[in-house]
Amino acid sequence: MTEQPHKQRPKLLVVADTYHPKVDGTLKFIDEFLKRASADFEISLLVPDFDGKNKREKDVTFIKVSRLFHLSEYNSMRLSFSNLRKIRRAVKEADCVFVQGPAMISYLSVLYAHRYKKKVVFYTHVLSWEVFAKFVPSYLRWLFHILLKKLSLYVFNRCDEILVPYHTLRDELQKEGVKATMHIAKLGVDIDLFNQTNKKLYYKQKFGLDPERTVIGYVGRISREKNVQVLIDAFRKLENQERLTLLLVGNGPEELKKELDLPKNCKVTGFVTNVHDYLKAMDIFVMPSLTETTSLATLEAMSTGLPVVVTKVGFIQDYVVKDHTGIFFPKNSATMLSIQLKKLWDDPVLRAKLGENARKTVAYSFSWERSVNRIRRLLLKLIYS
Repeated sequence: MTEQPHKQRPKLLVVADTYHPKVDGTLKFIDEFLKRASADFEISLLVPDFDGKNKREKDVTFIKVSRLFHLSEYNSMRLSFSNLRKIRRAVKEADCVFVQGPAMISYLSVLYAHRYKKKVVFYTHVLSWEVFAKFVPSYLRWLFHILLKKLSLYVFNRCDEILVPYHTLRDELQKEGVKATMHIAKLGVDIDLFNQTNKKLYYKQKFGLDPERTVIGYVGRISREKNVQVLIDAFRKLENQERLTLLLVGNGPEELKKELDLPKNCKVTGFVTNVHDYLKAMDIFVMPSLTETTSLATLEAMSTGLPVVVTKVGFIQDYVVKDHTGIFFPKNSATMLSIQLKKLWDDPVLRAKLGENARKTVAYSFSWERSVNRIRRLLLKLIYS
């Protein structure tokens, strides 16, 4: 019997403008995708090199980044012939380019892929021109917004397919003039890691928190768009402070952290690798953001069985259902946030109900297995079409 030749896996180049040691939703997706899709693809990564501190592994092409300027804590890629050659070479060797963006490395990769007639899929979570315009001086904002919007639309319309995590973003992109085929591909959560616990007192003690206090928590960057100060202001408005702890899990620029008016019963952890354990020490989770996409931090809190208090931004307003899985409050309103926090603090039965419903919602619709499998199928279908 003649032995069948081994089927060669297609070469997939995964491109991103973030990588270890930076941690964000895009990187979480990449890590989960690599774990679950490596059997179907021969995968290479094209990612930035953050001061040589990246997680070093095989099949990674690092692009040097510059310190000349940065947007939202991310340095821009250094424009050099060496970096352009790296991008061009990586794209030419691939069968398909899978881009996570949007920023310079991602956009250049799409343009090279279009030139060399490579299949290209762009997974975008934001309207880039709206997000990045917030981080330039106000007198340049309108011009930056116009130019970046034109560039983004040009790049998107040179992709074979675009993936977006929720319907509203797809509708907005189509309205702005994106003609490429679009598919909905939700992000996910590790529902086994981010699970409910009946050992909340243990986790509070583990992190040096008073087990008798109610812990109100936040997970994410300490940055202006995350609006952590409104949570701090709302927390101060609550009575009986001796029975409360505010737990902020995350890091940010030193100058911004110094600006925060922190109460004495507040703990800021800085960067941690075991976010799931910190969530298990919380009783209530707050996401006070001015702008969000999917907000994996909120989904992870819900998966842990926490009641969430959130602003109506991004995809959050679709998967959080008022008085079923969470509670909303208006942006920048510390007073309304404090009212909602008091409502949950005073009603442990309501907290438990919202947390149970939140866990069920995430477990059913947002597991990484379900998310990555859908994206894997879409990529294979495009490659073999």
